[in-house]
Amino acid sequence: MNIHEAVDRLEYLIAHSRQIPLTRTVVIDQEEALACIDDLRLSLPDEIKQARWTLQEQQRLLSEAQSEAARTVSKASERAQTMIGQHELVKRAEKQAEAMLKEAAATAEETRRAADRYAWDVMQSLEGQLMRTIATVKKGVESLRPAAAKPVKQVEVISGRS
Repeated sequence: MNIHEAVDRLEYLIAHSRQIPLTRTVVIDQEEALACIDDLRLSLPDEIKQARWTLQEQQRLLSEAQSEAARTVSKASERAQTMIGQHELVKRAEKQAEAMLKEAAATAEETRRAADRYAWDVMQSLEGQLMRTIATVKKGVESLRPAAAKPVKQVEVISGRS
C-alpha cells in the first residue's frame, strides 16, 4: 500500500465513523486507525528508497558522462598522436584534438546539468508529495484527538434574575 492509499483509507475511516450527537466528535475504530498509521509508516521507506534511487541514478548518469568524456578524450589523444606523425598535418591535428576536447567537455557538462535537473525535478516532486502527506496525517491526527484534549468553548450564561 502506498502513502496515498493509506491516507485515503484513514480519511474514509474518519468520514464514515459514527458522530456523537450535537458535537463534531466522531467515534473511530482504534485498531483500524492504528492500522492506517502503520501503513503510512511502512510506506514512507518506499518513498525514501525512491529518492535514494533517484540520487543513485543521477550519480550513475554523471559517471557514464565522465566515462564517455574520458573515452572521447582518449580517442582524441590517439588520433592526435597519429596525425602528429605527418609534419604538415600537425597544426590541423592540434586544432582538431582541441575541438574534440572542448566538445567532450561540453557534452560531459550538458549531461551533468541534465542529470542535476532531473534529480532536482524528482526531489521537488517528492518534497511536494511528502508535504501533502504530512498535512493529511496532521489533519488525521487532529481529528483523532480525544474530545477531552480539544479546547472547550466557554459559554457565559446571563441570567435575568436579580
